[in-house]
Amino acid sequence: MTGEQIRSRGLKSAAAGVGLVAWVVVVAALAEVRTWPALVAAAVTSGLICLCPVAGGVVATRITDAESAARLRHVFVVLEGVGLTLFFPLYLSVFGIEPWGLSTVGVVLALVAPVAVALVLTSRATRAVHLAVVAASGPIVPDSDAGAQAQRIRVLGTVLVAVGIALSVCVVAVVFTTSGYKEVLPVFGLPVTLMPVLLGTRLVRVRDVYSARRYNIGAYFGVLGACSYAVAKFVSLGGAAGMLLAGLAFAAVVLLVIALLVLREFIGELDRQWRERLAR
Repeated sequence: MTGEQIRSRGLKSAAAGVGLVAWVVVVAALAEVRTWPALVAAAVTSGLICLCPVAGGVVATRITDAESAARLRHVFVVLEGVGLTLFFPLYLSVFGIEPWGLSTVGVVLALVAPVAVALVLTSRATRAVHLAVVAASGPIVPDSDAGAQAQRIRVLGTVLVAVGIALSVCVVAVVFTTSGYKEVLPVFGLPVTLMPVLLGTRLVRVRDVYSARRYNIGAYFGVLGACSYAVAKFVSLGGAAGMLLAGLAFAAVVLLVIALLVLREFIGELDRQWRERLAR
């Protein structure tokens, strides 16, 4: 993909992002709800996610060749990570919305649908820029015996384990300081903060690219999403304990998103299309 094509796609992505932000603003303005704080939180988070393709489109207009694409490629990766990370507070806030007349599902879909489109646009922009760099200079993947790269992954795994254990200890502390839900919080709160620990224990054993490609990070996000539903219902009750638990869960999400992006870079997930064409 040439620089002109990337710039053209960037302008379209930015225009689509502006339209998505306008959609969120209209939905938030017209919705009649009992819980305005939850609606405002969901609308603001949804709008921020929809701004990611706008920012990516603006950055794409600065790409003129493969060299500039390689220099700005990490900006798109960061925007993709920001969108994925912000999806969690959106997930928490939408469950606190109690509309008048309309069903909760209708309001939630009206706020989540533009977010899904924005995440797709951001991901496509990242892939397009990545493939432009790959087409010019080859796949951005270390050799299978790249010890320095594998060492960084093991260090990341160590950080995930240490921080995840600290977050889990904090969840236990919240349980002991909360008057209610002592039986429910450990069941649903601990799995959220333990996901980085479980992933970290696997990453510390990474020796090469091929061993890292066997890991399915999507499964960790699946468990986190399932358990976060109960966390969201507890947070919707309000109180300092609920906000603290939400903050701990958000920290776990940030860790997992960082691990996802770093590991994807290490295993060359976006390079597979280029390698398949080369093999043919």
